[in-house]
Amino acid sequence: MGCRFDPHWRHHGLECLRIENQHVAIDVLPELGAKIHRLIDKARDRDVLWHSPRVTPHIAPIHANFDDHWAGGWDEAFPGGAPSLNRYGDELPYMGELWTQPAQWRLERCGSDCVTVVFTITTPITPARWERRLTVRDGSPSIELAYRIENIGFRPFDFNWGLHPVQAISPLHRFDAPARRAEVDEHGGGVLGTKGDRYDWPRFGELDMRRALGPDADDFALHYLTELQAGWVACTDTGAQHGFGLVFDHSVFTVVWLWLVYGGWRGYYQAIMEPWTGYPSALDEAVAANRARTLGPGEALDTEIAAVLYAGVRSVSALAADGSVTP
Repeated sequence: MGCRFDPHWRHHGLECLRIENQHVAIDVLPELGAKIHRLIDKARDRDVLWHSPRVTPHIAPIHANFDDHWAGGWDEAFPGGAPSLNRYGDELPYMGELWTQPAQWRLERCGSDCVTVVFTITTPITPARWERRLTVRDGSPSIELAYRIENIGFRPFDFNWGLHPVQAISPLHRFDAPARRAEVDEHGGGVLGTKGDRYDWPRFGELDMRRALGPDADDFALHYLTELQAGWVACTDTGAQHGFGLVFDHSVFTVVWLWLVYGGWRGYYQAIMEPWTGYPSALDEAVAANRARTLGPGEALDTEIAAVLYAGVRSVSALAADGSVTP
């Protein structure tokens, strides 16, 4: 079938762009920060992203509580996670400024061999321009994402930026990442640890953190996976032997946030493997820990990420941007 682009969709009243090839179909909602709402693995006819059974996609005000409005899918957080003040005393929203802002988009290329759509957001508090160039190619299971974050103001700003594609999981899912160490931040006080716990990835006491627990675990936690030896993460359905992963530059995304919800947060069951440029979640705390990035006036950060679908394995020891996987 080659590649196709269809801008004539609406979803809950919102503009919805469909981009697809033989392997993957992607639905993007420009009005919600260019959220990737669906990412469908055509071989399994399955959306790899989780969606809330109680919240539908809708527009929210800039300082809204992200959790209360979160419908699932793939959002991006910039310039931080938890609410914080920046260096100038401005209040930064929970999960940043992108998810509440409409993105401008343009079709850069549209052919059976390749489709490229460019999304741009100018953030209202931080003087930044965020751009994502999304490309699918004929026959490829890899989605190419070229990013640029630019300081368009007259003073430097600090930031942390993270990718937030929430996974639909089961107790058969497995999480692989080339990390050496990990530590716990937010938590539900159960088997997944408490704030400040540190361990050698992937063994946390008796738990192999790579293996998903069931919703009867009644717990949740945010673990930071550090000392990355390469730039990739993978979430595999070991029963179906299909998976979804991200390949990135680990000199840019230096940490993976592993958000695990096993029935213990708002009655949900989900997980996210999130490449981030730094940690902890609140930007002011990341600045104090010297784990935030800074852009001066006129400076920009450019990087490329691949989102890939793969099959035929139950675990991953290496993942490449072209979708090839080493079990």
